Amino acid sequence: MQNIDGKNVCESLAEVVDPCRAALVVVDIENSSMWDSGPDNVILKKVKSLTDSARAAGVPIFFFYNQRGPGLRHISAAYIRVLMNLGHDTVEQLHEVCGSKDDEVAVHSHLDPQPEDFVLPKRRGDAFQDAGFELLLRTLQREALVLVGCSTDWCLEATAWAATNKDYYVVVAEDCTRSPRPDGHEAALIQFRAIGLDVVNSQELTELWQHL
Repeated sequence: MQNIDGKNVCESLAEVVDPCRAALVVVDIENSSMWDSGPDNVILKKVKSLTDSARAAGVPIFFFYNQRGPGLRHISAAYIRVLMNLGHDTVEQLHEVCGSKDDEVAVHSHLDPQPEDFVLPKRRGDAFQDAGFELLLRTLQREALVLVGCSTDWCLEATAWAATNKDYYVVVAEDCTRSPRPDGHEAALIQFRAIGLDVVNSQELTELWQHL
């Protein structure tokens, strides 16, 4: 740590992700067949490994999932317009995207949240918008967030911006993120680095947590 103008500032990644300071935030890895194979399955396994490492080190874990339904009552007109711009033009398509799907409105079963973990629903991309997230972080005296999940250029990016503006240290495990938009995924990672966030590999985090 370095004292700068009366403030103790983390100088190293190890200090930022210290178990007394950090929380692991898993964004929107829900029950869906998309995670069953290919590159997405590789990411799912890496996220599971990282959650195991965090739990063993005493780092609290927050799992978020999108709360949907019933129908479109919880979706604003402006957000419906966004979805229409993305190609969901009919009411049937909108219901398919936003309607309640009980088998998917949950954290992916492979991640196996434990009783000590926090499992929170959210209705918007930014995890700080509801669910009492910040209150829990304050209660746990957390000041650093390690972000993983989906989508890099939407919900994860929105959460990263919000966390930065709320004066949290922010770390992104780049090999534990994904987006259905490859260009958007890469652009988000570039942006994270450009605004000074720590963008690292999950193995580096695991090794730090094993030795702290």
